Parts: sequence; C-alpha cells; structure tokens
Amino acid sequence: MSVISLFASRRVALGKLASIRRPCQRYQSTSQRLRVLFFGTDDFASTHLKALAEEQRRKGCISSLELVCPPDRRTGRKLETLTPSATKGVAESYGVPVHHTPAQAKSLRDWPVPQATDGLPFDLGVVVSFGYFIPPHVISAFQHGAINVHPSLLPKFRGAAPIQHAILQGEQETGVTVQELDDKEFDAGRILAQTTVNLARDTPSYKPLAAFLANIGQNLLLDTLRHFDERKRDARVQDVSQATKAPKIKKEWADLDFGMMASWQVEQLYRAIGEQYPLRTTFTVSRVKPSGKVNQTVVKLQLFNIFLPTESPLHKVAVPPGTFVYDAPSQSLHIACADGDVVGVPLLKAENKRAISAKDFVNGYDIKDTAHFDTQPDPATVQPGEADIHATKKRAFYEKTIRKQLGLSQNDYNWIYKNISHPDDAW
Repeated sequence: MSVISLFASRRVALGKLASIRRPCQRYQSTSQRLRVLFFGTDDFASTHLKALAEEQRRKGCISSLELVCPPDRRTGRKLETLTPSATKGVAESYGVPVHHTPAQAKSLRDWPVPQATDGLPFDLGVVVSFGYFIPPHVISAFQHGAINVHPSLLPKFRGAAPIQHAILQGEQETGVTVQELDDKEFDAGRILAQTTVNLARDTPSYKPLAAFLANIGQNLLLDTLRHFDERKRDARVQDVSQATKAPKIKKEWADLDFGMMASWQVEQLYRAIGEQYPLRTTFTVSRVKPSGKVNQTVVKLQLFNIFLPTESPLHKVAVPPGTFVYDAPSQSLHIACADGDVVGVPLLKAENKRAISAKDFVNGYDIKDTAHFDTQPDPATVQPGEADIHATKKRAFYEKTIRKQLGLSQNDYNWIYKNISHPDDAW
C-alpha cells in the first residue's frame, strides 16, 4: 500500500480539540463492584489504568484491579537497559499486581488467564491499546466478558492506528468508543458508549490528540463501568457497511517522494506519523577530486517540525520538486513539492548524527543557493562550484594552511617536514 493512497482527495482543515459531544449522563449505578483484569501497554493505556486505580482507591466501582502487559524489553544501543511498559510503571506506583504475557509471543492462543493474587475470579477484562488479539478462551474466562476502549468513532477506523489515520485522511471529527470485545475480529464488538470530538480551526498532531483522547477515554470508561448493566442492555451492533480500516503504520511510509506528494500531504503525514517514524529523505554530496573523478555520498536525513510557510522564495520561481533553499526569516529550509508549493523544515538529523538547525545544515555542506533532496546527480554532469558540489583541494593548499598556523616560512617548513635542504645551509 502506498502512503499517498491513504490521504483524503482534498485537504481538510483540522482544528483545536473542541466541541466535545458526550453521551447522555445517567445516574443508575451498577449494583456490584467489579474485579477487573486490565490489558494494556503504552501511554494511552496507562492513562486508563491510572483512572481505574484511582477509582479503586476511592472505593468506587472497582473492587480489585490487576494488570497484564508485555515483559520488560531491552533498549539502548547495546540492548543493555531493561525498560518496562508505561502501564507497568503506573501499576507499580499504585501497588497493582502485574502479570506478563509470554516473552516474544506472537499471539495469546495458548496463554492461560492468570490467577488473581487473592485466588478469586475476575469479573471483567478491560483492554486498552494492548497489541494482542484477545482469543475466545480469554474472553469467556470473565463473568461479564471483556470490553475495549478504542480511539475512533467505530465502525470507522478499525485497527491498530486509528488516530494516525484520522489525521492522514483529514477527518473533521473523531472520538472514543467503548465496545464489547468480539472473539473473532478486531474492533467489531457491540458499542457500549461513544463520545465525539469535533476538530476545527487548527491542525492536530498525533501526540497531543492521543493525550486528549486518552483523557476522554478514561472518563468514558469509568462512566461505562459505573453504569455497566445499563450500557450492556442498550449496546448497539456496529453497522458493518460503514466500517473502515486503520492498519498499523509502516516504517516505509516515512520515505518522502517530493515528486509525488503535495506540500499539504507532506505536512499532514508528519503530523500523523512523525512522532513514531520521522519523515526521511536523502541528500547527495558530490566531490570532484583533482584527477577529475567524482565521489558521491548519499546522506540519509530525518526531517523535523515540518510546517507550511505562507511565504517562500520558491514561490517566485519554477523549480523541480525536491529543490530547497534556506529561508532566513523562518530559519528553515523551504522544499518544493509536487503541487508547486513548499514545506518548511527548521531541524534535520543525518544518520548517526545529532539533530542540527537548517542554517547549520546549509553552512556545513556549503550550500550557497538552491540544492536538491531525493536526487543523485549524474557524475558526468557534475561541475565544481555548483551547490552541494565540492572540489577536493590539492595537498599544497593544506600544507600552506598548516605552515601558516605553525608560523613557519616555506623554507623552514620544507627543511623540518620534507627533509629538503635549507637555503641558509649553503652559507
């Protein structure tokens, strides 16, 4: 699947997280307090786990709470650091017992539901951003089955990445759904509760939108549990004809093609997946040796803080997509895209290097005017003096520089370092 096919056919302005349409509040409480086994892994899930732990502390609708999460994973360059999941950190701070899934398990098909620490059965499974399909034998182990919090308006955007796909497709609204878990398909269960969030006037990015929806989700989850019997009674089946998919984000979607992508698509892609996979391009540096041979190095770059400039030097000229120039007022590179408009990039990072400013980038590669991303010049056409083309200086140039730094005359330098007789020796 090409990432370009994921965009809406036209640009839709998104906006500040406003105008929340909440479900009708009802005040009939569930007669019993629930024993919950929570399944979750990341920051989105940890927000919900914290809400349940707080509910248990104040002796609300939760009487018992335990966590299932993946085991600690090795991180760092040499994989020497064991890093727990975000939910495990929350669980430990609240004294919530933790159970791990099998290490490197691909599925939970043969996984037995863990025994509660007090030996009593769990009433309900709550699944939030867990990463595994919950098989039938796990769902049936709970008296009330299992429920899930999903950050979309189901049946729209079923799948692993609903927030990213909502941004990619320029949705004018999104939301959160609490659903029953279906034992045959992801995100196909009956809807217990749903909240709509209208997006207007601004352009949301993944990280703040995910945090906002997590806050909405925790409140919706608590409301569902406090009125669980009523929500189950009023649950509605999803309209399958309206279902759309939100598949997992692929790393290769971050590879930019300025010749195919419009400027708004590049910026929208950055807001959708840039937190997970920084957008990438290449820059070719050509060096002409004294012999005339051309050496070319392809530098892999990540682009950060991408935005849409309102004014640009490239608006005044016709240039091929991928052409870029440094814009001093915005302190960023302006890159031409397929629609003739530009994106701004104030921060770049070469592979295995630290991130640098756009100004440091053009200074470091001695770029005087325009240059090009995502292209590799034909060595036969390369000429010294062009942008991003460097002529390798002769050895004599460097010797002169060294001699001046040492404060030596030409004769003294030759005598000391080249073993050439000094003219004064003749006397």
